[in-house]
Amino acid sequence: MTLLYIYILWVAACVDTISTDSHITVSAEVGSTVVLPCNLSNVFTETPHIRWRTDDGFVFERSSDGSDTGSGYEGRVDVPEDELRKGNCSLVLKNVSVTDHSFYKSFVVEHVDRTATNKVKEINKVKLNVFWNISAEVGSTVVLPCDWRNLPIQTPHIEWYIDTEIVFDRKGKESFQGEGYEGRVDVPEDELLKGNCSLVLKNVSATDAAVYRSSMLVKHKSSKLIQEIKLSVYGKWISLRRY
Repeated sequence: MTLLYIYILWVAACVDTISTDSHITVSAEVGSTVVLPCNLSNVFTETPHIRWRTDDGFVFERSSDGSDTGSGYEGRVDVPEDELRKGNCSLVLKNVSVTDHSFYKSFVVEHVDRTATNKVKEINKVKLNVFWNISAEVGSTVVLPCDWRNLPIQTPHIEWYIDTEIVFDRKGKESFQGEGYEGRVDVPEDELLKGNCSLVLKNVSATDAAVYRSSMLVKHKSSKLIQEIKLSVYGKWISLRRY
């Protein structure tokens, strides 16, 4: 058993004590495999009925009758049956994509024979932050990826920022470039209309090394969709990084 697996089990063991108003935050790089922790207090002789979902919809479900997977998660998610019988209901999510960035909730479903109904109880909530690691050489041009082509966007409004500092903002033809980024950053309007909100950053400098976040308000959603990019800069005269 590796130290990483021991750590995952330790985190999962703490989940039962978390209130419904709290959540665990987990970060994962695009393309990686991540474990969203979840723990049941009992050990079962039969497979318990566990369900995972986000605010957008169904993710995964496993019970003694088998398993079911939500749209977009096929072949990428699982709650291993042998672990589930031990009370470990953690969700394994493979090949993480930017659209996986969300709040995930786990539930246990209990059948009540007396009323012939199912009782659904929330176990915990996990916030998954998805990020990219990007490197760029001093003086080069780099593209910080952001792609929401799978969403029905009509009038997208994209904002790129570092902490509270605005780097770039575009809504339609109107755009704003933050201080120090004038003439160096853009999200082309034609690409944005296609769902491509990637930021083009020209003439990269040492001080551009930072964590960049993008937010886009989608018309049919009340919340913003966020993308996170960790940009590192290499080359001569690198003396300052904003991490």
